[in-house]
Amino acid sequence: MASDPKAVAERYFSCMKAGDLAVLDLFSDEATLPGLGMRRQGRAEIEAFYSGVIAGARPSPSPAGPLLCEGNRAIAEVVIELGNGTRIPAIDVFVVEDGRIQSLTYYIADIPPPDECASGATP
Repeated sequence: MASDPKAVAERYFSCMKAGDLAVLDLFSDEATLPGLGMRRQGRAEIEAFYSGVIAGARPSPSPAGPLLCEGNRAIAEVVIELGNGTRIPAIDVFVVEDGRIQSLTYYIADIPPPDECASGATP
């Protein structure tokens, strides 16, 4: 397994786009996954999260620009396309230690649903 944060992040996106649970092998046993107002900690919680998400929403994140890397971190602006066609802008921040994701924090844009945008409603 590559230890370069950029290579690890690229592998993460590849696994997610393929709906491949091999994505779990990229996380360390003590990894954290903060996002959506929750903090998943450790292999079991992260496995439960990804197993459910991949089977349900079928997210397919794609970088919307270059991966920015510095030291053990990689940051990506992404667009997550769900199985139902919904597209969600987000920022993913990876911290990689010894070739495994130690932390993946994701920031999801707070945007109104498309029908609210079309009607001119404001959040």
